[in-house]
Amino acid sequence: MKATRLLFCAALAVALACPLLAQEAPTGFHRAACIKIKAGMGHQYREWVQGDLHKYVQSRVDSGAIAAWYLLSAVIPQGESAECDYVSVAFYKGLPNPPMDRDDFVAALKQAGISATAQEYLDKRDSMTTLISNDMFRTVAMVGAPKKGDYFIVNYMKVASMNDYIAYEKKVWAPFAQELAKDGSRTGWSLNVREFPTGSSTTFQAVTVDVVPSWNEIFQPSGDFTAAFKRAHPDMEIGTTLEHYEKLRTIVSTRVFHLVELVAPAK
Repeated sequence: MKATRLLFCAALAVALACPLLAQEAPTGFHRAACIKIKAGMGHQYREWVQGDLHKYVQSRVDSGAIAAWYLLSAVIPQGESAECDYVSVAFYKGLPNPPMDRDDFVAALKQAGISATAQEYLDKRDSMTTLISNDMFRTVAMVGAPKKGDYFIVNYMKVASMNDYIAYEKKVWAPFAQELAKDGSRTGWSLNVREFPTGSSTTFQAVTVDVVPSWNEIFQPSGDFTAAFKRAHPDMEIGTTLEHYEKLRTIVSTRVFHLVELVAPAK
C-alpha cells in the first residue's frame, strides 16, 4: 500500500501535551474557531496575534482559565474559496468555560496587562477578522504532542456508527500512530468527536489529525509504514484491516494546517 494512502487515512486539534502513547485526554474539550481575514489585513492580524492576542491568551493559560491554545494557519486550501484562513483552538482542563460576560472580559484584559478597553479590543479584532464558526470538540484518543512549526493533516469524517468507529480507531490506529511517533516521522495523532453543532444537517461528526514535524513529511514520509503497522499489530493483515476501516467512515475532506502559535503552561 502506498505511504500516501496511509498518511491520509490517518487522522482539528490535538489536546494537551502527553507522553508518546495513546490515552484519554483529561476531558478533551476544546473549541475550534474558524477565522477569515479581511482583505488587506493579513499583516496587521499577524502583528496583533504576536502582540495583544498573545498577551491575552498567555494570561488566560497562566490563570488556568484555559489549558492551552493553538493558532493554525491554513496551508491547503488557501484563498477566498478556503473556509478558514486560521483556526484558533482553546483547550479546557475540565468542562468548557461558559461565554464571558463583559465584566469578566474587562477583568481578563486588565489581568493580561492590555491597555485597550474591551470595546477597543473587540473593534480591533473585528476590523481584521470574520468569525465563520466556533465548534466544540472532544478528544477521545491521542498520541504524542505537537510543537510550534508542526503541520496538521486534518481529516473531516462522516460517521455512521460513532461507537464502532471510535472503538476501531482506538484499537487499530492509535497503536499504529504510536509506532510512527517512535520513529520520528510523526509528532502525534488524535481522534476528536464533534460535540456541537450536531444533527442530520452537519457535514462531519469527527476529526482525525496526523501531526508531522516538517513540510517534506507530508509528501515524502520518512517512516516505514508497513513495518510500523506490523510492530503495532503482528496478528493483523494491513490490507484487510484498512478495508474494514474504510467502511466505518467517509472522509469528507482533508486539509493541511501549520501550527504557527502555541501557548501552554510554563513547565
